[in-house]
Amino acid sequence: MLWLIKGLIMDNAKLPKIVLYSVLTFIVGVSLHTSWAQATPAAGHNSPSSDSCFNQDGFLRINGTARLIIGLYELPQDDEKLREVAESGFNLVRVPQDINALDQIGRHGLYAWICLGSSAQLTEADHNGEQKLAEIINKFKDQSSLLVWELPDEALWNTWWSRFHWVFGEQQRELRKHIEEARNERANIDPAKADSAEATSLREGGCLSLLEKANDYNERGLWDQAEEIYDTLWSQLEAKNPHPDWKMSQCPGQANELTDAIARGCRVVKHLDPKRAIWQNHAPRNSVRSLAKYNQTIDAVGCDIYPVPFNPASGHSDLKDTNLSSVGAYTDRMREAAQGKSIWMVLQGFGWRDLSEEGREDTDPRKGRRPTFSETRFMAYDAIVHGANALLYWGTHYIEKDSALWRDLMKIAKELRALEPGIVGERPKNTPISAADETYGSIDGQGPRLMLRKAGQDWLMIAANEHSQGISFTVSKLPEQLEGKILYHLYSDETRKVENRAFHDGIRGFGVHVYATSHRFEAK
Repeated sequence: MLWLIKGLIMDNAKLPKIVLYSVLTFIVGVSLHTSWAQATPAAGHNSPSSDSCFNQDGFLRINGTARLIIGLYELPQDDEKLREVAESGFNLVRVPQDINALDQIGRHGLYAWICLGSSAQLTEADHNGEQKLAEIINKFKDQSSLLVWELPDEALWNTWWSRFHWVFGEQQRELRKHIEEARNERANIDPAKADSAEATSLREGGCLSLLEKANDYNERGLWDQAEEIYDTLWSQLEAKNPHPDWKMSQCPGQANELTDAIARGCRVVKHLDPKRAIWQNHAPRNSVRSLAKYNQTIDAVGCDIYPVPFNPASGHSDLKDTNLSSVGAYTDRMREAAQGKSIWMVLQGFGWRDLSEEGREDTDPRKGRRPTFSETRFMAYDAIVHGANALLYWGTHYIEKDSALWRDLMKIAKELRALEPGIVGERPKNTPISAADETYGSIDGQGPRLMLRKAGQDWLMIAANEHSQGISFTVSKLPEQLEGKILYHLYSDETRKVENRAFHDGIRGFGVHVYATSHRFEAK
C-alpha cells in the first residue's frame, strides 16, 4: 500500500478519461494540435538542447556553473523553515503547479521542480492530451525559479505494482470464497436432487485442485498458465471476475506502451521548453533492460531507496544487498540503465513507521525507525561516490521540523554544499585504489569506495566504507601531484601524509572519511 500511496502523492495531474469523441471534439482537437505544432521549432532549427544543461560528468549547470543538486520533496509552508532549507545548502524543492509557490521559492534563492504527472503520458494522436500538456508547459516555462520537469513518479514500476494485491492474494481469496459458497449451497440442497449435488461436490473438489495448481504457477512466475486456470475457475463458478484485465502476463506489453507514451510527452516538453531538463524517479525495481528502454528520451534518471532499518529489513531493496550500501548498488544500477545521463537519487527523509498510524503506535522501537545521523550521512556519500549528481529527500512531510532527523538532514546538506567545488571538480587521469588489511570478516581485501577530485589547486577525496565492520586500509596510486602533501581528515584533528603516492588509515563500519588538502571544504 505504501507504494500506491506514494504514487498517488507524486502523480497529482490525472488525465481525464475520454469515453466518446464527437465529430466536433475531433475537429477542435485537430485544430489545437495544429496550433501546438506551429509553435514547435522547425526541423533543423538550432535550438538549445537540454543536453547542454549538464557538464561532462552529469552535473546540472545553473547559470553556466555545474552544481550539486540537493533537493527536498516537501515545500515547507513556514517561510522560516524554507529559509532554513536554503541556508543549509538545499537548492531545489518540489512545488505544485502553482505560480505563487514558484514565487515563494524564488524569494529564498531556491529553484523548483514541477511534476507533470500523467499529463506527460500521451497516447498516439491524443490531441487533447497534447494540448493539456502544452498548456502546463507554457504556463510555467517563463518562471525563472523553475529548473526541472518531472515525469510521473515510479511510472514503470506502477505498471506492475498496480495489480500486485489482486494477483498475489485477493483473486485467490475471492475464488476460494466462491468455492465455499457453492459448498454451502450444496449442503442445503433438496435430497431429491442428490445426483446433482454429488456432481457439484466433484466440481468443487476439482475447483480447489485447480486453484492450488494456478497458485503454484503464479508463485513460479508462469503467469500465462496461471491466468488460464484462473479464468477457467471464474467461468466454472459462474462468478464475475471484477478485474479480468489485471494480468501479470500483460505487464511487459503495457510497459512498452507506457514507454512510447512517455517518449511522446517528452518530445512535446522539449519542443516547448528545450532548455530545461526532464527527470524520472523510478522505484528500486524493474530490469535494467526495461529501464534503459524507458529512459531513452529522459535527461536525468534515478530511483528512490530507503533501506533503514535493515534489521529487521524495510524490504525496500530487492537486491541481495539490503543494508545501507544498497544505496550505492542502486546508484550503479541507475547508471547502467541510463548511460551518459545525469543520475538523481532519492534518499530517505523519514522512518517507515512514520507513514501509518499503525506504525507510529508500534511499541517495538526498532521497527520502521528513522535513520541515525551516521546512517543518513553514509547514504548520501555512498550515492555520491557511486556517481550520483543529485540527492533528493522524500518523506520529510511526515517528520517534525524540530526532530533529530530534520536537523541531521540540514547538517548533511550544509556539509555537502561546502564540498561542492570538489564534488563537481576535475577527475584525475588515473583512479586511486584502496585495499583493506587482513581482518576477521568476509572483506577479501575490499577497501572503502573512493572518489578523488581536483578543485583549483586543492584535492578532495571521499572514502565510504561499505562494510558493516571497521577496517584498516591503504590508498595507493594517488596522483604524483599529491606526493608529500598533507591530507586533512575533515571534521577531525587527524592528518595523513602522502608518501610513495599512498597513505594508510582506518575507518568505522559504514563510515565516511573526507580528506582534503585544505580546510576550506569544511562547513562553517
